[in-house]
Amino acid sequence: MRRRFVTWIAASPLGRVPMADWPFAWIYAPKSGSLMFALRNTIAALVALAIAFWMELGEPQWAPMTVWIVAQGSRGESLSKGRWRLVGTVLGMISAIALLAMFPQAPWLFLPALAIWAGLCAGLATLVHNFRSYAFVLAAYTCAIIAMGASSEPDHVFQIAMARGTYIFLGVICEMVAGLIFSHDMARQARQLMRGRLLSAITSATAAIVDILREEPPPESDIRAVFSQTLTLHDQIEFSAVEIGRNERAVQCAYATLGLLSRIMSRGLGLRTRLAAVPNRSATSQDIIIRATELLSALPQRIAAQAEVVSVRNQVDALISRTIEAVERTLVQEMAGGDAQKVAINDRIALQGVRLMLNEYHALLSYFGADPRENLHPDRYRLRHFPNWRAALHNGLRSMAAILAASFVWEVTAWPNGAAFVSFIAVVCGRFATFENTVLVSNKFFYGACVATLASIIPVFLLVPLGSSFGALAIAITPFMFIGGLAAQYGPTALQAASYNTFFPALLGLDNQHRLNELQWFNNTIALLLGLGAGVIVFKCVLPFDERRVCWIMRGKALSGLRHISRHTVRMMDENHWIGRNTQSMQRLIRYAGSQVTPLMDTYLHGTLAIMTIGRNLMHLRHAQHAPNMPEAAATAIQAMFARLAERNINIERLHAETTHTLKVLSDLEETNSENTYRMALTDAIGSLLIVSAELSGNRAFLDTRTFVSNMLTLETSPA
Repeated sequence: MRRRFVTWIAASPLGRVPMADWPFAWIYAPKSGSLMFALRNTIAALVALAIAFWMELGEPQWAPMTVWIVAQGSRGESLSKGRWRLVGTVLGMISAIALLAMFPQAPWLFLPALAIWAGLCAGLATLVHNFRSYAFVLAAYTCAIIAMGASSEPDHVFQIAMARGTYIFLGVICEMVAGLIFSHDMARQARQLMRGRLLSAITSATAAIVDILREEPPPESDIRAVFSQTLTLHDQIEFSAVEIGRNERAVQCAYATLGLLSRIMSRGLGLRTRLAAVPNRSATSQDIIIRATELLSALPQRIAAQAEVVSVRNQVDALISRTIEAVERTLVQEMAGGDAQKVAINDRIALQGVRLMLNEYHALLSYFGADPRENLHPDRYRLRHFPNWRAALHNGLRSMAAILAASFVWEVTAWPNGAAFVSFIAVVCGRFATFENTVLVSNKFFYGACVATLASIIPVFLLVPLGSSFGALAIAITPFMFIGGLAAQYGPTALQAASYNTFFPALLGLDNQHRLNELQWFNNTIALLLGLGAGVIVFKCVLPFDERRVCWIMRGKALSGLRHISRHTVRMMDENHWIGRNTQSMQRLIRYAGSQVTPLMDTYLHGTLAIMTIGRNLMHLRHAQHAPNMPEAAATAIQAMFARLAERNINIERLHAETTHTLKVLSDLEETNSENTYRMALTDAIGSLLIVSAELSGNRAFLDTRTFVSNMLTLETSPA
């Protein structure tokens, strides 16, 4: 029989795909990491529940709920989230006590004050990132849960707050202890994981650069994915720092490595334009480009071994020296005049771009190797997080409006479970205030709560009534918790599982004094589902994400950055600041779109990459115009171009004409100048100007305001 079954499976369509890809394989064939995650946190949740029963706490289900809320894929994430959850819980407890103390028996003052506090926390959560934002979110809805729970008995708010804090602290401690027991050699594993992630990012970025050197540029979606990957890894390193040590040299160098990867990708965009602008080159320059291509093609595989990093960096240095020698030879070849002179200029422009790229790789390998004997400065290259004040305002106003509306419903209807209804809306509005596509994630969260409702029917009505001991209860709920843990580690169900794991213990209605009856379960469930459903409606109706408006605002900020770079009267921003700001802007839109990138979003993302490239080359020109070997006539022409670019209303035709004129002036000076140092400086500026001119010409539809407005009105928002 078994042989027939195996033969049948092998002959079926399932036999032609890996078992890991079978339907629901995450349940019956989980990965070892998922299995350990589910087992560890199920045990921790049961232990927390047992201790809560032993302490005779009134609502012991909050302890296992906290375990599942804090549990994350890595120890660094769990420790970070647990720490910030404690901070948020304390803030929520204090604010709840303060609000009820200020407005006792005054609901029309208390409820607006609660809404203002929740809105303030949601706004602050948007301005920070990682689990610091979670602390503000938790402060908002912990305050709502405690305050609404104590609204009918304000004299007992302190006891209720302390009980809530006890549950939270108990759950966090149990999760941390379980994690420490199941983890070993945490710092070494964190270093290996961090290095592996960095190597993966370097591999992706280098593959794109190699294609550019071969003059077969990759799709822009691949380039954008690398930028997005660097920002995501930048956030994840914070969790590795928890395990390794925040001030550890390897952590600081990892931040710098990701910053340099963003610089490399930005440099690659310029190199792509530079090579396309000078197609007529000699065999000498092509040989250098081929050697660079071969070296970078093998680089990711070679630096996988730590001992090879120094050797590869030495080869990069040798190729840089060879490139400089080839550039100097072009100065001699240029003296021949005619076609040879044009080829020599093209060679010099192309080779200088390759040299700049190799310089970035030299720095990248220095920080990736993180040799303690070298004098490195990681802060110089680290990316920065830029707050989104507009999104913070919208999230704050949305949370305020939602809680005020829910409070009004409660006051008008006098619903006995209205306080829980308001609390659940506060949970949804706070929990997802920091997400980009709030409608999508809140929908999934609601679906997870629906699954938790269905799953709770079996233990509540069929299993728990069969026994009165904690052992019987543990046997009844363990399979449901374990499956929830497996689902949390499976990507497509992770968000729904977060809701399921949070609300499944709550729906059990556990208590030291009595069991949940059918009517109480029904009332609690209705309050939960209506609260979460109302939260979804709030995200859809109150200040929803407007694709056109967001693209328009982000474009305006990018163009404002170009004008800032062009003004000689203001301090020029740092390259990392410029790259990070534009990359973060793109990532926000990419996160919102997911796999549904519309034509308008694609136009915006393409234009932002162009503006990033233009801005970086303008920064280079601002430095170059003050170089001691730059002719005065060239510096004057560059300054005149900057004056045009700094104007508020950019006329793209006039700007392109001004750039073309400046390029011609510099080219004429380069051809007539006999001093090699002057010619090198001029060629350097010409290379940057070629990139600026080409990007201006190729992105008129995005840079010209009138054309962009017309495109916004005509482009459909269907998936590209």
